[in-house]
Amino acid sequence: MKRPYVLKHLLSVLFLTCVMIFAALMNQAAVHAEETESEKPDNGLPVIWLNIDESQGTIEDMIASKDHSVYCYGTLSIEVPEGFHYSDFPDLSCESFADLEMNIRGRGNSTWAHQGKKPFKIKLDKKEDLFGLGKNKHWVLIANAFDETLLRDRITAWLGDQLGFEFTPRGVPVDVVMTGSESGTQYLGSYYFSENVRVDTNRLEIDELSEDIVDGTEITGGYLLQNPTQLAEDSPDRFKTSRGVEWATHTPSFDTSDDGYVNPAQQTYIQNHMQKVEDALFEDGTGYREYMDLESAAKYWLINEASKNSDGYGTGSTYIYKKRDTDDAVGKVYWGPLWDFDYGYDRVYNVEDFAPGSEWVVPMFTDREEGGFVEEVRKYWPALKQAMSELIADGGIIDQYYEETRVSAEQDRRIWHPDETEYSWLKEVEELKDWIRKRLAWMDENFALVDDLVHKVKFMVDDELYALQFKPADEMIHGNEPHPDKEGYIFTGWMSEDGSIIGYNTQVEKDMILNAQYIREEDATHAEDITFRKNSDIVQYSVHYTRYTIDYEVTPVDAIDKEVHWSVSGESFVSVDQDGVISFGGPGEVIVTATLNSGTVREFRLKIIQEDTPAPDSIAPLEEIVYMHTGDQKPFVIETDPVFAKINQYEYVSEDESVVTVDEYGVLSAIGPGETTVRLTSTTDGPNWGEYIICEAEITVIVTEDDPQPAEIVYTVTDSESFSWKKGTKDPLTITVKRSTDDDTCFSHFRNVLIDGKLLEKGKDYTAVSGSTVITLRAAALESLNVGSHTVIAEFDDGKAETSLTVLEKDKDASPDTSDHTDLSWSAYLAVSLAVFVIALALRRKYAGSRS
Repeated sequence: MKRPYVLKHLLSVLFLTCVMIFAALMNQAAVHAEETESEKPDNGLPVIWLNIDESQGTIEDMIASKDHSVYCYGTLSIEVPEGFHYSDFPDLSCESFADLEMNIRGRGNSTWAHQGKKPFKIKLDKKEDLFGLGKNKHWVLIANAFDETLLRDRITAWLGDQLGFEFTPRGVPVDVVMTGSESGTQYLGSYYFSENVRVDTNRLEIDELSEDIVDGTEITGGYLLQNPTQLAEDSPDRFKTSRGVEWATHTPSFDTSDDGYVNPAQQTYIQNHMQKVEDALFEDGTGYREYMDLESAAKYWLINEASKNSDGYGTGSTYIYKKRDTDDAVGKVYWGPLWDFDYGYDRVYNVEDFAPGSEWVVPMFTDREEGGFVEEVRKYWPALKQAMSELIADGGIIDQYYEETRVSAEQDRRIWHPDETEYSWLKEVEELKDWIRKRLAWMDENFALVDDLVHKVKFMVDDELYALQFKPADEMIHGNEPHPDKEGYIFTGWMSEDGSIIGYNTQVEKDMILNAQYIREEDATHAEDITFRKNSDIVQYSVHYTRYTIDYEVTPVDAIDKEVHWSVSGESFVSVDQDGVISFGGPGEVIVTATLNSGTVREFRLKIIQEDTPAPDSIAPLEEIVYMHTGDQKPFVIETDPVFAKINQYEYVSEDESVVTVDEYGVLSAIGPGETTVRLTSTTDGPNWGEYIICEAEITVIVTEDDPQPAEIVYTVTDSESFSWKKGTKDPLTITVKRSTDDDTCFSHFRNVLIDGKLLEKGKDYTAVSGSTVITLRAAALESLNVGSHTVIAEFDDGKAETSLTVLEKDKDASPDTSDHTDLSWSAYLAVSLAVFVIALALRRKYAGSRS
């Protein structure tokens, strides 16, 4: 009798459930409809719809592709508001398009890797004239993810167009929506839809090469090249000139993995030609004009400099191209097209200064003659100044761009930076205008500086030109530039036209002629020692920072023979030149050795890291008390904690300069008898902008009159004539060194400890205490030595102590050392066993109770 009731009740429940499901579905549909409607932007700009057929590749896979190798396929549609025209293209036709077949992939480097908003490369199946920019298949969507104004690329393209470059990629702001069957419909934000840099009709229109061209006039062009920074190191398109300047062929490409072809004849031709251009640039004269188009070079420099483009000349956004030769002339090299300026303008705090830029631009600034590069720069400055004034005028180009793009830009910011409640696009645009206004005013007031931006330095030997350098005004010459050797003579320096010898780090303020000076070997005084402010340092490695200059000075500072021979430990990623400049290609730790002609050898340690360099927690002198005789010179050397720490600035002060003076490298010069304090203040950048970390160290310097017949200093090891140490032990090895004089100054003269010529690290490998120096070699340092005989040397500034060390094999039957292991005591074992027994007993009782 209960079954009908139960069935009826069940049907009621099912009905109510269906009603609830239907209501939920209707609500979801309404929400989806609302979301879909919100994904159709109505910001007053044309909307580009990227309709992806995800059966041929998903949007997710394309976004996940780091090397942009994953493509998506579908159609592109453009919806243009009725009667819409761009403010700077009032005559261009903005037509709508529907369902243009295309493929799409990611593009870019920093933006793709570090931003959620991604840039894209689009290729249509057929050429189309989009936004009146000319028929082409190839287009790009620039995300401007690093550009808060969204305008830097657009205003740069407008400036390039005003200056009359042969080709400047132009673009227009648009809203972008992407749809896919799996990914749904998503509004991607406000983009800059642009032409791209390529050799093509309606792009850079120069002669194109084909795979079968191997000789004749045709092989001479055209070629589009770029800075190779973002190409793989082993790319066949990359090459380097004799001066180390790197370029890469963009079109044609010889990389078969990226739609290129193999043609050694074309590769050889363009690489040889670029070497000819470089050789002509660095000659003393105007012969480079035959190879370089000065008009494009001047315009390119002006726009990069006016915008203070941080990527200028240093990334893959730097392009040059060579045209094909004619019967009458060599096809010249042109600078451009302009590309990628999102790291310029108000992203750079400073609005002052000029910089030459590329290594190839530097020598051109010394061509101040009629028809030369400097004249071209001056010629096109008024046109750029006028264009920049139009940008920032009230109601000018930037104001028009603002009104046109405001709604789209604000919606873009809400999507990609929803937490920025105080963001104001108007404020960003006004700051951009204000920066341009200040930069324009500074350039106009200081434009005469371009005449002295670079100077020519001629190095003459016996009235013949030996070398020629081009030095920007903020660079130095060191006085030890390369020179030819003369048998029986010592090079003493380069003499300027006023008869003075060029000192270390002399700023070049004008064109200079320097003459090599020599002295007979028997008449020369030789450097006896070399000093570093500290014997180790640390440097950060990145793509832009691959060099480190060692700060040093030789003593006596007035020595004539100051030549230092540099070498570096055999690491493949590092090298050192004759000036102590270290070049490195990656992180690591190296030892650089400096050798004087007198035979003195000193070592310097450099640690290269990829993260930020640490500041020192403290600094301390190697010697707290320094004893000197009148006329002596000694270094004030420090060590840091940690050993590898960065110091940016050293400032030395002597309290009594009648006793001792100190120079910028910490070299002490004893002037007269007495006692004084010399203090070092070191400064390092702190973790936050504008913060500094300051550490101080001081030494006591005692100066006595010269000893006319100084006693010979001998250092001896007092413990034993030889030592032994057995592997596997934890005991350190102690060695005591005694100085032959009766005074207690052994420690003040102490420098280093070496085993078999290898420098040990103080604090890590050994400790040394004052008095008759007690050196304690730590077990960890000894454990790394091979079994057998070794030589231990304790170095002092006026001598050394030497002893032998025999490392013995570890005892085979020795019980293993467990002192560093954490073992349970017997009481702990007992406690654990008791706990296990109690738990087992409780479980047994519970089980027995459940069964009963």
